[in-house]
Amino acid sequence: MRADQGQKEFLTVGLKASVVIPTYNSQELLPFCLRALFDQTAPPTSYEVVVVDDGSTDETPAVVAALQKEAPCTLRYIRLEHAGRARARNAGALAARAPIIIFLDSDMIVRREFVASHLAAHTRPGLVVNGSVRNTPVPADPNEKAPQYNDYSRAFFATGNVSVEREKLIAAGLFDESFVEYGWEDLELGHRLRQLGLKRGKSLSAWSYHVQAPVTSKIIPAILQKERERGHMAVLFYRKHPSFSVKMVTLISPVFFAWIKLLTPFRWPERPGATKLLAFCDQKGYKSAFNLILSIMRSYAYVQGLKEALGKKEP
Repeated sequence: MRADQGQKEFLTVGLKASVVIPTYNSQELLPFCLRALFDQTAPPTSYEVVVVDDGSTDETPAVVAALQKEAPCTLRYIRLEHAGRARARNAGALAARAPIIIFLDSDMIVRREFVASHLAAHTRPGLVVNGSVRNTPVPADPNEKAPQYNDYSRAFFATGNVSVEREKLIAAGLFDESFVEYGWEDLELGHRLRQLGLKRGKSLSAWSYHVQAPVTSKIIPAILQKERERGHMAVLFYRKHPSFSVKMVTLISPVFFAWIKLLTPFRWPERPGATKLLAFCDQKGYKSAFNLILSIMRSYAYVQGLKEALGKKEP
């Protein structure tokens, strides 16, 4: 991606915000996300929605085409070959025609005040505005009741629900597209935005539901694979920014390695019995035991990913 593609002449007069949504095989949740963005208090002429399809193999193109017919705002669709979330977000950012970019994940459902709240929070230049997130197991109407704020993330730049000036984003160099696996690409960009002098803002009224299906034993392999990938990308993050703060946030630490080793004698998370035990707890409704065992298994998978990327057993 070339920085010169992001000059001001590409902006459209009257547009204040571009909502950029990367998506991959989300045909079921994407309509909930988009219809919530169609029902905003902000005038439909003041914002656009840019869906970037990261090479979906489901019916996402047809879903977006149908929704374009009912969109009161401009709904644009960009299709890419599957290359990861960093490249998808970059494509959306460069295609955006408004001075403020709002990044939103396709499994988010927002309140009517969402766009207006993000815009109102940019009280001065140089802000990264993080919205609020509430997790839900099923798609829900965020306008039916007052939100319960339960996202305690202190990340400087969390792309599930965040806004930033397009000009500053391009000045920082956009997302690093070498982050091809899951995790850390948003925090790495946040690190560079902070180095440019941007400050962290928060809008409790720019909130969204994050639809997360209940964790069951059937999806454990996919969860553990994500943790392993997150370990790989954590090492990439640290090698690009070898500071103490990055080392601590990624847990590339002998103390963390030793703690996980202590919790997993005989490498029990790798044994078939571990998955069977999770399935048993899931079937019997032993939620606390299920969550504890899964937490240890996730940490173990993350450490294995760290070790694979480090190329040795200890950091």
